[in-house]
Parts: sequence; C-alpha cells; structure tokens
Amino acid sequence: MSLTEYQDTVDEVIIDSDKEYITLHIPIGEYDLSHAQIFTYFKDYLGERYWFQSKDNKFDNVGIGYRASISRDRFKVKRLSEEKKKLFDSIQMVSLTEDLSSRLSLFGGVKFDDKDTTDEWSDFSMAEFHLPVFQFDLIRQELFYTLPQNTQKLSEAFEELQETLSELSETEPDTYEGAEVNIIKDIFPDEWKKLVDEAVEVLDDETFMKVVLARQRLITFKNSLDPLYLIERLKDETGTYTIYYEKDSSAFISKSPERLFEIKDDYLWTNAIAGSAPRTLDEAENEYQQDFLLNDEKNRYEHELVRQSIVEDLKPYSSVIKYDDVPEILQNKYIYHLHTPIEMRLNDDIEIFEILKAIHPTPAVGGLPKQIAKNYIKEQEYGTRGLYAAPIGLIHENNDSEFVVSLRSMLLSRTSATLFAGCGIVKGSSADKEFLETDVKFTPMMNVLEVEA
Repeated sequence: MSLTEYQDTVDEVIIDSDKEYITLHIPIGEYDLSHAQIFTYFKDYLGERYWFQSKDNKFDNVGIGYRASISRDRFKVKRLSEEKKKLFDSIQMVSLTEDLSSRLSLFGGVKFDDKDTTDEWSDFSMAEFHLPVFQFDLIRQELFYTLPQNTQKLSEAFEELQETLSELSETEPDTYEGAEVNIIKDIFPDEWKKLVDEAVEVLDDETFMKVVLARQRLITFKNSLDPLYLIERLKDETGTYTIYYEKDSSAFISKSPERLFEIKDDYLWTNAIAGSAPRTLDEAENEYQQDFLLNDEKNRYEHELVRQSIVEDLKPYSSVIKYDDVPEILQNKYIYHLHTPIEMRLNDDIEIFEILKAIHPTPAVGGLPKQIAKNYIKEQEYGTRGLYAAPIGLIHENNDSEFVVSLRSMLLSRTSATLFAGCGIVKGSSADKEFLETDVKFTPMMNVLEVEA
C-alpha cells in the first residue's frame, strides 16, 4: 500500500494541543532503504545519528536527528525516571495502520562511572538518551517521524515526509575510502602491566576478589575517518551487537558480544559472561580452548563470582530468578566466553533506571566486590572509560528495553581512534598473559579499521 493512500487518515487526525510533539508511525515497505542511503542522504545531521543492531537480527534501528534528549551530569534514578515519563507523555502518537509492530524508543547510554572526563569524552553526558527525528526500523520496515506539534499542518508535514522518503530511496550512496594510518600506539603498556602486578598484590579471596583493568590503544590517521566507510566495515562481523553513536564531533563504536539485559512484559533476561579463551582457525585448537574454559579452575571461579554477584544484585527486584549451575560456551569471531543465561520476573512498579543502577557494572567489567572494584578502577586506572564497558541501549515508553555492555569498542574523533579492551584480574593473574588477552580483544575494532598491529 502506497503512503499516498494514507493521506485521508492523516487529514482526520485531531491534534492534541496539550502535547509538545507529534510522532507519525508509518510503514515504509514500499521503499528499499539501506544504511548507506540513509547516512548519505542525512549527512547534514552529522553528530546526531546512530545505528543500533542486535546480534540476533531482532532489531536494526537507525536514528537521525535528536529531536529531544534526556541528559544528566549525574546518574539519578528518580530524576531520569521523571524526565523519561515527561518526554513520552509529551508525544501524540499517530499510527497510520493498526498492523505496525515497532516501538518508539529513546536511544543512549550511561557512562561507566563519574570519573572526571577528559576532553575526549566531553561530547557525552553522564546519562543521555535521545528521541530521534527519524527512527528507522529496517527489520520491520517501519518509520517514526517526530516533529514539534505547532510547526506546521500535519497534512503538509506528511506530504513533505513522502517527498523525503522518495528522494531517500533514490539516493546513490556516496563513495568512500578508508583512512591511511599515521601512528599505532599502545597507551602506557608497561605502566598497565605494573598496575596488574600491583592489583594482584592487593587482591585476596575474601575482601577484594577481582578487578577488571582496561587499557587503551591510540590510532591516528592522515585523513578523516568517513562514517560511510565505518558503517560498511561494521557489517563485517556478525553475531555481535553493533553500536554506531554520533554525538557532536565524536562517535562511539562497539561490536559487543554481551547483552546487559532485556526487559519485555515485566520479564528480565540477562547473563553472566566471564572467563575467556582465544578462538582460532584451527578447529582442534578451538576444541581444546573450549574444553579448557569449561574445566579451568581460574575461569570457572571467575565466572561463578560474576553470576553470583548479578543474582544478588537483582534479588530485590524479583521473587524468582532462574539459571543453570553449569555455564555454556559463548562463541564470538575471535574469542570464547563462559556464559550463563539468567531469567526473572520483575516485581511491580520497578523503573528501568533502578535496574540499570543495580546491575551496572557487572563483575565482568568491574570486579568484586562491586563498589571496591569500581573505586579502584576510578582511582588507579589510566584514562577515563566513558562509554566503554557502559550500558547503551533502547528504552520504550514502559520498562521494555534492551541494553548492551559496550565492549570491543572505540571512541572516534575526526582523525583518531582510541580503542579499549580489558580483562579480569584475580589473585594469581599474570600481567603478560592478561596483556596478550587484551590484544585479542582489540581485534574487532582493528578489523573495522582494517589496521594490523
């Protein structure tokens, strides 16, 4: 059915003058749109665009323009909950047909901690979620278009939208090239190994059991990184979540294997992921690595600590939490992890930001006990994590949401990329071995940039 056939439906809409925004929810199946077309056509929105795709192809969302935002310099559950409700309450939703199934979402995230940010993270607030002007759902072929309620007649806005979509569908994606590498430099590698040794000395089996230490790699380029090039390169690795998040002059990119949690109809699904081993092209070696993971005392101990911590964090919000005692193997392109799925039904009147605050950071990215490890990272780790290992995701009008732990990630400016990777340190950890493990974890972002170490 052509959009022109919905004109009468739009003309009959009664505008609610108490609302600040009107959102048109429309089918776009008649248009054959690609990521490259969208990012080419909306190039003038540079700095206000995102792409968020699930690893199971459940959703593939592109947001263009930040019509309204929730932005806080401190992570306050009550204030964020109030602002979320206020923003959704200010929207009049107009669906052109009843058989649409996509959901209007806020996209954004919360920084790992409140450590004073360096200049590289200054474009991002502590907690920030955006309502886009255009929200494309490329799986369901649906679009949300949000405009201020009093800007123009809705019928005129709908006609302009049809014209925009027609032009977009005929857009030839711009050509692009990769950027030429100037410098590849690990940041404070010897100092990081020394920090690992120092952490091992203060860790024990009771009061401070684990801390996750991250390090950085800086890559500079002789020319600018083209967003279209990055979008295309991000399609190379499947089986992970894809995050491409522009904010002002920066962009944050992640190919994360790890869902932090999903909430749907008052049910929450999360997972414990901890313990890792490299994946190679040798199947015999891969079988050995998987068997090693399942039976290695250090990795199993680390994994069980993570699972136990997550379950304890969630107990106040549910009376029943389900999980298996024996972990599974989670396979990614370059690495294996121990993995335990966890499911629970939420108690009544639980807000999404309560869950975010309770569960982040998991011991897989922070440590145990959580607060001691978080303080150690904040005080001792080199640099600022920002959105690395932080929650990024989608929030719907009710608690329904999906968040990712943004691992395997990098922060981009015009001609540089800062890559992040971390590993869990426990009593007995080897600095050299952990350094090599983080090298493996740099691989997905090195691959996106087509850069060899």
